[in-house]
Amino acid sequence: MKRHILVLGHYSLEVLDRAPKVRTYHMIEALARQAWVTVITGTRRQRSRSLRKARPILHQVEAIYLESGSSTATPSDLWFLYQAHRRGIPIAVFVRDAYQMFPDLYPPKGFRGRILAKLYRVTLALYARWASVIFVPTAGLGAVVPGKQHQALLPPGGYLTALRESSPVDNPVIIYVGAGGPHDGVSRLIGAFARVQMEMPQVELWLVMRAEETHGLVLGPRVTVWQASGPALRDLMQRAHVAVIPRIDTVYNRLAFPVKLMDYLSEGLPVVVTQDSEAAAFVESAGAGMGVDDSEEGLASGLVWILSHEQERVRMAEAARAVVRQNLWEHRASVVLKALNPDAPTER
Repeated sequence: MKRHILVLGHYSLEVLDRAPKVRTYHMIEALARQAWVTVITGTRRQRSRSLRKARPILHQVEAIYLESGSSTATPSDLWFLYQAHRRGIPIAVFVRDAYQMFPDLYPPKGFRGRILAKLYRVTLALYARWASVIFVPTAGLGAVVPGKQHQALLPPGGYLTALRESSPVDNPVIIYVGAGGPHDGVSRLIGAFARVQMEMPQVELWLVMRAEETHGLVLGPRVTVWQASGPALRDLMQRAHVAVIPRIDTVYNRLAFPVKLMDYLSEGLPVVVTQDSEAAAFVESAGAGMGVDDSEEGLASGLVWILSHEQERVRMAEAARAVVRQNLWEHRASVVLKALNPDAPTER
């Protein structure tokens, strides 16, 4: 018999234009294929209204799964979780990041920022007190998040696509999907791309990112900025030949696991990623890409090598699909449901 799960999300899902929204959406879909699911998501104001109305259903749900945001929970969020905890309802919380634990890299902005950073730490402490299980994407992140006695790993999921036909690389395309923050490495990627062009003049670089985040970047020829999500983003990835994660080597980036990595692999894209990180270790262990030095030279050499070796590129694409088959969103949902009720059989 299917269980009744309440899924809480900290984002509005009206437009899936950010990785946390996409992850929450996929997780809801995957859980709904294995359980009866009630969903409460939205902005802070929207959730507050919904949670006030939803308290009576606490006697109906068998477990709660929360996809938390990267900021402090609202009083309504916390009150609802506290009431569920008092009733003995199992609670699973997925903590996707913890920027606030690294103030040297992500300094709070002003007095309000310092207060919010402290409140986020309080939020994590309350999650650890009330949750039956705290899910984290990597062991490294788990080391800085409270609740270590009941933590479990839950990396991002992937999805299966039709087999990509090997396309010629006469006009190869490198794709980057993500933000343009100081630690994301986009400036370094653009410098690396100029080096790639010296050996492959016909190469293109597609940057899928918000236009406002390109301000101050000198893009150069054959660099295109796209704003896309959903099917449009998948179309761009399907037309590319190699993907890249050029993040700067920082303490935080070493332990992070970007959602876009699984999206790249789901589309059969080999991935070049700066090494000494959880993401690089995952890609290299799967044989689905390369970890490279944290430099323009390292990024350029990895990109050129993959684009120059057709057979290896095809092999990496096949390896990408193979590792995705073992890490689908359905698998992720099964892990959550099993943790919330370890004695019950999982619906397939």
